[in-house]
Amino acid sequence: MKFLEEVRTRLVDRTIDGTTNQVSEPYTVRMPKLPRDKDQMALIGVSGLVLALTLVAIIWSTHSIGTLLGGGVGYAAGVVFDVAWLAVLLLEWMARFDPAKREFPRKVGWGLALVAAGAIFLEGMLAGGWQMATVGAAVSVVAKILWWAVFKHIDKDLSPADSQWVAAEMSKANAKLAIAGVRRQAAKAEVAARLELLAAERDLNEIAGLDHSAGAHEVIGAEQVREHDQASRHREPELNRANTVHEPAEQAPSLAHLARVELTSGASNPDAVEAILQRVPTAKPASVEATVRRERNRLDSAGYR
Repeated sequence: MKFLEEVRTRLVDRTIDGTTNQVSEPYTVRMPKLPRDKDQMALIGVSGLVLALTLVAIIWSTHSIGTLLGGGVGYAAGVVFDVAWLAVLLLEWMARFDPAKREFPRKVGWGLALVAAGAIFLEGMLAGGWQMATVGAAVSVVAKILWWAVFKHIDKDLSPADSQWVAAEMSKANAKLAIAGVRRQAAKAEVAARLELLAAERDLNEIAGLDHSAGAHEVIGAEQVREHDQASRHREPELNRANTVHEPAEQAPSLAHLARVELTSGASNPDAVEAILQRVPTAKPASVEATVRRERNRLDSAGYR
């Protein structure tokens, strides 16, 4: 067994004039050198050789099929034939642990390779006879056979019980992906719905403010509102009798409504704030002032004087 010397560092105590600090100190460690994986090297070499031969096959099929299609753009179309079955090899490799899923791309790859070979055979028959056609068509078939041999070597065959276990684990993982995708879509839909509702509510509030300001002369005056509130305070609630439906009490007007009433009656902002606070003692002065300013801006923008 071969060994390699590896330089590492460690912290050690170093004392100078009675003061101790930790400093890094290099030291050497002998590590066993792992032997080369000759099987892996051989597989890489074979794969590289087959890939080189496949590139030759692609160039040959592109030239032959491109010539059959009239050249020019036909050469670009000729690339499709061999590149198509070569691309399917990636799907076959990704499904190496699932024999059922691996079978479909393998069959598709063979079908595409035979289509390419048929096109090359037709071009050879038109150009020089059946000998040239047979040898030319065999180039793509040989490349496909070499890849089939490589994949037969790297295929991971599992017992029926192990295959079922792997399928169960993949099913769980796919279920988690599906659930995550559905939840993400549901969250996006929920966000979009809430944004739509907020936008609709904002538009309704703006329309309500414009409608009220446009019909401000028809709105009851401040004195009428005060009289109505005083009468409603002294009104005794009726007792509910048997077999009668309980009707909800009339809700008090909002701060925005009170502000519009005061402002449309000609009151200034401070007077409106003072009047609202007298009617609603529990309201916060800052909220009332902000409401009065907002309603004043809406009335001004609507052209109310």
